Amino acid sequence: MTVVLTHGFMESSEGIMAKALTSELLKKKDMDVLVLDGRNIISYEYFRSTTYVRFIGEKLGSVLSQIIKKGQDANNIIIIGHSLGAHIAGIAGKRIQQLTGKAIGRIIALDPAGPCFININRDYRLDKDDAVYVDVIHTNGGILGLKEPVGHKDFYPNGGSSQPGCFLSTCDHSRAWELFAESLRFPQHFLAHRCSNWTMFREGHCSKNDLAYMGINSTKGSPGSYFLTTNSISPFGIGSSGTR
Repeated sequence: MTVVLTHGFMESSEGIMAKALTSELLKKKDMDVLVLDGRNIISYEYFRSTTYVRFIGEKLGSVLSQIIKKGQDANNIIIIGHSLGAHIAGIAGKRIQQLTGKAIGRIIALDPAGPCFININRDYRLDKDDAVYVDVIHTNGGILGLKEPVGHKDFYPNGGSSQPGCFLSTCDHSRAWELFAESLRFPQHFLAHRCSNWTMFREGHCSKNDLAYMGINSTKGSPGSYFLTTNSISPFGIGSSGTR
């Protein structure tokens, strides 16, 4: 399995997100990790940085297409992207399909960036058709991240907008990758219920609905929006207790 990490605004291949996820991913068997570094063009002014997302995504897609054409199974490629990196992942997925006619196996989107990506054409942002399976973790939806569902499964821990233990939006926004990193160590600690919205979930109206794991163990079946609660500090995952 080949995993590509795409970081967000003002991050890099040497940033805390990339290092944390790479460290955990390399503990898995038969897994190679590549980290895209876009610090030189998406680290200064946010709105300017968003204009480079398509360029970076298409370049990444072209590189991965060459790897696929040389024999790499597209289904064994996963792109994990945080913030702007989630949209870079989506555009890379589109480009790969254009060049090879094949879809990569999975895109894991960690709180996809919201500003400049709300209600725009899906050609310019992440979309569920960009991979065989697209799963999304929303932790600061409506502020720094997207609130709208854009994957096969969209997970909304603690409602998906603000996170316990966070007092700044940057903390909420980063919590997505922190939760995913923890799922690599404890893949069964993030259980969620499919539900129409956070209020219905909190009132217990979805307790008989489909259950799904958020994080590395997430699978494509039963698409929709999923909700769960977590702790305010690590360890965040609380297993079945998070479904009520």
